[in-house]
Amino acid sequence: MSSPSTSNHNRYPLTEATTTDLRAYFPSVHHEPSTAMWSALSDQAKAMEDMANGVAKECFYLSALDPGIGKTQTLYSFVRNLVHSEPHKDVGVLICLGRLEEVENFVNGIKKSGEMPSTAIAVLTSNEALNALGHPIPQEAQVLVTTQQRIEKRQRGKLLSGTDEWNFKGKPRAVRVWDETFIPGRAVTLDTDAMAGLFGILSTISPELRERVKDTFNKVEEAPDGSTFTVPDFAEEYGISIFQVIHAIGAKARVGQKEAATDLWHLSGRTVSVRRCSLNKSTLVDYRETLPPDLAPMLILDASGRVRSTYKDLEARGLLVRLREATKRYDNLTINVWDRGGGKSAFAKHGEELCKEVARMVLTKPEEPWLIITHKPDPMAGDYERCIRQHLQGAKVDVEFITWGNHMATNAFVDRPNVILAGTLFYSIPQYEGVKRTAAARRAPDGPVSAEEIAEVRLGEFKHHVLQALCRGSVRRCIGASCAPCTAYIIADSRHGFLEALADVFLGATVQQWREEGWILSGCVGRAVAYLRAWAETAAAGATVRFTEVAKAIGMSPENFKKDVRSHDDFQEALATYGIVEVGGSQRKNAFSLAA
Repeated sequence: MSSPSTSNHNRYPLTEATTTDLRAYFPSVHHEPSTAMWSALSDQAKAMEDMANGVAKECFYLSALDPGIGKTQTLYSFVRNLVHSEPHKDVGVLICLGRLEEVENFVNGIKKSGEMPSTAIAVLTSNEALNALGHPIPQEAQVLVTTQQRIEKRQRGKLLSGTDEWNFKGKPRAVRVWDETFIPGRAVTLDTDAMAGLFGILSTISPELRERVKDTFNKVEEAPDGSTFTVPDFAEEYGISIFQVIHAIGAKARVGQKEAATDLWHLSGRTVSVRRCSLNKSTLVDYRETLPPDLAPMLILDASGRVRSTYKDLEARGLLVRLREATKRYDNLTINVWDRGGGKSAFAKHGEELCKEVARMVLTKPEEPWLIITHKPDPMAGDYERCIRQHLQGAKVDVEFITWGNHMATNAFVDRPNVILAGTLFYSIPQYEGVKRTAAARRAPDGPVSAEEIAEVRLGEFKHHVLQALCRGSVRRCIGASCAPCTAYIIADSRHGFLEALADVFLGATVQQWREEGWILSGCVGRAVAYLRAWAETAAAGATVRFTEVAKAIGMSPENFKKDVRSHDDFQEALATYGIVEVGGSQRKNAFSLAA
């Protein structure tokens, strides 16, 4: 696709109108997109216009622009122009959002973006209050807003064109947009603990069925890691459907019991992968195709599209076309990383200590607003937000909290210049394998998923969650081709290449260590820093002390001082903290100086 110009005005009039609207709107919010960003936003509008005109390819178009560049505003403007276009009065639009919470924001946002007829938009969800925001008859509204989950549950892999629910004026909606994460199915991971939780229910339906499932349980427990296993076809053998099992479970089901039964019946008769993980527990891995096979053409708006490996798999399958991207720089972002485990298990074991340190960091800048993203409350370990607030008790600080799982698609905290990721979100190896198999359409008989492939998925998902989480804060906003000033703090260990990944996700950002309370420098580096700190307390601005003098004072040779002290990351960080810089000739530095 080419950028909009006078030469293609006749072919892309909606794109031209959309771009004109954006050029008028963006200055009001102090947004100045780069030339590359304008081209990428134009591609987004063109993809939708091709769909509206019935000339789009039968594929998924991915717009992977970073948060804050203008994907959502482009969508608002294009839809508004389409609704007002006489040649497109019979063209319907389908907007698929990730969560119910996003629906009201979207409807309000598109109405505020410009004039929109009250009858032009409808909402179709499980929430009647949200549905009341739009036209009471969805099939009569040109724009239909729904959730991705509703599409999946209602269609269950059936053709979209065969369901009147999604139609406009008796025809499938031509312009289709999927906001954020897209994957054409759901990973299915069923562990033996969940399987065992069904024994009691199954015994009330059929003792023979219960014994057959128990025998399957025993065999899966003994299966080697990475092997394949063919699950018996329980429905076929015993004539018992999943609906009978769900009915037997009833309203008083334990957490996850209905999901486990559904997964077991889905796996029945299939050859699946077996993974052995923590606590010697075994897990069956497969995937379920949940989306309509005729969902394309569709535009995917996902800022994480440039970092997640799943889109590479879709591209390799010929299902996905990437629209032009545009680099957003993060030179105004400083990321402080505490090299320590920050997953759910780490917080469950050390939550009090971790929360205390998070609160201490907030108190280093009590006059500035903060956003903290935490794990959801743990029944055993407690409520992490509450714990952090307890450590902040008595301090007048402006702190907002959201939890992992609610860390996407909200702009409510875009003015907060300090963001703490109090831990990071990770999944199990079976879950990563399930994601890989889903995106690549690779069933267990098609071959194993290698450790390298799982590592790639894990790293991609880490990048995705960190990008989405940090971009809830001020870093989301654009200043030209860069971000607004922001300081981030992340708890994550250095394994698996996570720290190196941050520089890849946030191009141009400064990544440095987060020093927890009580941390001290030791050895020759500690002695050198202590000497310079004492010197700086009495030295005047611009004063100098030679390298050789410091080396002699701490009992080191000049050669070793250069190699073991001056080049050490901790030493360089300490110099910056105390306002000390290296000075000397143009070719060679020879002294430290106290900055003015």
